[in-house]
Amino acid sequence: MTYLGKYGYAYFPSALSSIFSPKLQSTTMDGGIYLDKIGARGGGFSLVKGSETWVKIYPDESDRTEVVVNKSIRNFPPSIEAAEEMRRRYKIKGRIEIKHRISVPIGSGFGTSASSAAGVTLAISSLLGQGITLSEVVRITHEVELRCRTGLNSEVGLMTGGLVLVLREGAPPRSIIDNIPLPSNIKLVAIVSGPIETPSSLSEISKIEEVEKIGDRYLSRILRQPTIENFLKYAREFSYESGFVTKKVEEIFEVFDKLPVIGYAQNMLGEAVHALVYDKNLDLVVRSLIESFPDMELVVSDITSICNVYSKSIGTIELEQTYRH
Repeated sequence: MTYLGKYGYAYFPSALSSIFSPKLQSTTMDGGIYLDKIGARGGGFSLVKGSETWVKIYPDESDRTEVVVNKSIRNFPPSIEAAEEMRRRYKIKGRIEIKHRISVPIGSGFGTSASSAAGVTLAISSLLGQGITLSEVVRITHEVELRCRTGLNSEVGLMTGGLVLVLREGAPPRSIIDNIPLPSNIKLVAIVSGPIETPSSLSEISKIEEVEKIGDRYLSRILRQPTIENFLKYAREFSYESGFVTKKVEEIFEVFDKLPVIGYAQNMLGEAVHALVYDKNLDLVVRSLIESFPDMELVVSDITSICNVYSKSIGTIELEQTYRH
């Protein structure tokens, strides 16, 4: 197999998480874990701003894996674990070199570990000339995320676009996903203070179960009336009741509450807040956020799309012409 002088490339969108309900109780008869059956229910957004991945293999060198993220970060466990999984699968010999360009903040609830691990998996398959389905890429990424403890089912958002709902946890084909259709004339805007450590509330089984119950309750409310306004409202209420809202997040909430946005919620998990904004209000919202939070990172992104929805007044003559033709 010849891959000297060649590289594999892959792009994946970001998988931002807004609400989740951890589902971690699935063990085998001997006490092991069914990785394909655990994860989380929840919801979030698939963003056009994502992760690009380049992979090269040097077969005459030692069997090690190196990664560089945004030209500076050299320790990124999900990418290394994904590469090692592919090394085992395809019996790769030599040095695997990975480079990522990630266009959203890392460690702040944008799903960068999932999009990067998926990128490594797909790029290596491409480089080796091996076929692989998207479901298989996501299944591998699911297991990588669990081994590295970097995410719970955000990777299934890579299989579709828009506002993604994870209705059943786990890896494909077990996982079940759905979407809430979005208008085409909106952007996602986020203000990011920085990464947030996994709260102590998730370090004990009893607390995980509490967050699970809260998440399930708010997801049920979303599904009873699945609008984008309700999704963001209940995701925000979930973050308060689960104890994830920090003082900085609350300050960002207060500013968003005064701006012309469709709705807003906290990134899961990050000291960051995202909102949906109609294009006509985007400049005003961006200016206000820059003025209010000059030291924080601002993210503006299109949302990937599988469908669009709109509602407007239509005249009788136009309506008749539409149906006639």
